[in-house]
Amino acid sequence: MHKFIILIIIFFSATSQGRELTYTEFTLGNSFSPIDEPYLELEAKCRKSYDERDQKKYYEVLLYSKGKHVFDLNKHFKSNLVGRKNLKTPFYSLSVWNWFDTLAIKTKKHKFMTNTDQKTMRRNELIPEGLFFDIAKYGKFKVYFHYLLDNSKSVGNFKISNPKTVRDCVK
Repeated sequence: MHKFIILIIIFFSATSQGRELTYTEFTLGNSFSPIDEPYLELEAKCRKSYDERDQKKYYEVLLYSKGKHVFDLNKHFKSNLVGRKNLKTPFYSLSVWNWFDTLAIKTKKHKFMTNTDQKTMRRNELIPEGLFFDIAKYGKFKVYFHYLLDNSKSVGNFKISNPKTVRDCVK
C-alpha cells in the first residue's frame, strides 16, 4: 500500500508539471468578468527615443485609459538587457502596468499568452511582430487578465481612439 501511494504521488507530480497551460485552456477554461465599457477606450501617445549619436533606440506607443497609463507597445532597435542584446532588430514588446499571473491577447490574426513570474508592477513581454502590427493596423485587441494579487479574472475588447497615432509612430 505504501508503494502504491508513492506511485500515485509521483504520477500526479509528473503530470501536473509536465505541460503548460495553453491559450485555449486559459481563455475558455476560466470565468472572466467583463471590463466596464468606458475603460476599454484607449488614447495613444507616441514617444521616440534616440541615443547620444541620434540613432534610434526604441519607439513607444503609450496607451491610456481614462487618463491612466495601462499599456505600452514598444518597437526596439537596440537593447542593453542581457537576454535581449543579441535579438534581431527590430523586436517588439508589450508593457502592462499592473500585477498579473496570466495575460492573454487576441487580435484579428494572432494570439499570445504569458504567465511568466512578475517581479515589478511594470510587466514587459516580448511579443510576436505579427501581434504588434495587428494592434497597430486595426487599433483593437482583446485582453484576458488573471490578476496576481486578488485572483480575479477580467476580459475586455480594447479599442484605440486614435489609431493613426499608433501607425505613424511605429513606421
